[in-house]
Amino acid sequence: MSTEKAGRGQATTRDSILDAAGRLFAERGVATRLEDVADAAGVSRQTVYVHFGSRTGLLMGMVQHMDTRGTLGRYLDRVFGAPTAVDALDAVADLHAAYHPEIHHVARVFMAERHHDEAIRTAWDERMESRRNLYRSVIEWLERDKLLAPEWNVETATDVIWSLTSWQVWEQLVVDRGWTGEAYRRHLRTVLRRTLVAGPTPQNRPERRRRGAEPRR
Repeated sequence: MSTEKAGRGQATTRDSILDAAGRLFAERGVATRLEDVADAAGVSRQTVYVHFGSRTGLLMGMVQHMDTRGTLGRYLDRVFGAPTAVDALDAVADLHAAYHPEIHHVARVFMAERHHDEAIRTAWDERMESRRNLYRSVIEWLERDKLLAPEWNVETATDVIWSLTSWQVWEQLVVDRGWTGEAYRRHLRTVLRRTLVAGPTPQNRPERRRRGAEPRR
């Protein structure tokens, strides 16, 4: 077998394991075992270890796999390619409305295990810092354009976005309170604009209510 074919075979096996892991963690959460993933992927437990080394390695591989195949890249492009700073702020809300449902089942596992697994805690902290860097770039843009509300500085405004767009807030509103994804997106846009953007400006007006977009009760 050629090196190229062998590489494709390894990639296919790795992807199969990651796809199976994603399905199982979505269904079972933290109860998912490596043996379960191996069975679902049609490989041996040893094969899972060869590719990922541990359950933690598998979890981190799942996140990278989902980031590559999901909506993250497309929505990040919208943030960085936005025509104005306020549009970039809106794009941040859109990103989380699309991304949180994709990553929900993995985030639950990371939240449950990060306090007693050093590698997962490190991976989680790195992702949180990456998120903060994204928000800081948007806030710095607002500040350069003199659109940042005067009661905020770059760090405190970054903290506010980091908190309001957190996975925990999305879960409370969408999963626990039954908001639709569209209601979450629209209200998050409004909250971020009204909280962080100096007004009154046309961009800082709340979006007009659309029929059927209210949270379910």
